[in-house]
Amino acid sequence: MSVHEELSELEELLWKANREGDGAFYQKYLRDDAIAVSRFGVIDKATAVPGITANHNPYLRTERTGERMIVVDEHTAVVTYHVDVTVLVDGNEVRAPSYASTVWTNASGEWLVAFHQQTALDGGQ
Repeated sequence: MSVHEELSELEELLWKANREGDGAFYQKYLRDDAIAVSRFGVIDKATAVPGITANHNPYLRTERTGERMIVVDEHTAVVTYHVDVTVLVDGNEVRAPSYASTVWTNASGEWLVAFHQQTALDGGQ
């Protein structure tokens, strides 16, 4: 499997784990020092994993399009794409389209997330 195929699959599995409240997947695939940035602020792994496990506002749909990838070197790659998210908030389905980017590293021999950014787009309902 190529780096592009492997990371594209891992990105999809991260979104699936988010939809399913599978914090264990995030525990495995986030570096211990990983951070994520979104309209809600900056969070670290210690905050992200229990938040995903609790799944208070479940993601119902996460369709990724327009994926692009830069393989910086054998240990670092950046994946970016548009993601059309539908999330359940207080019983209501809310669209939350965003651009997302993930920095992956594999210095340990396994691809792990070092950084993730989601930029919300106007047009969310």
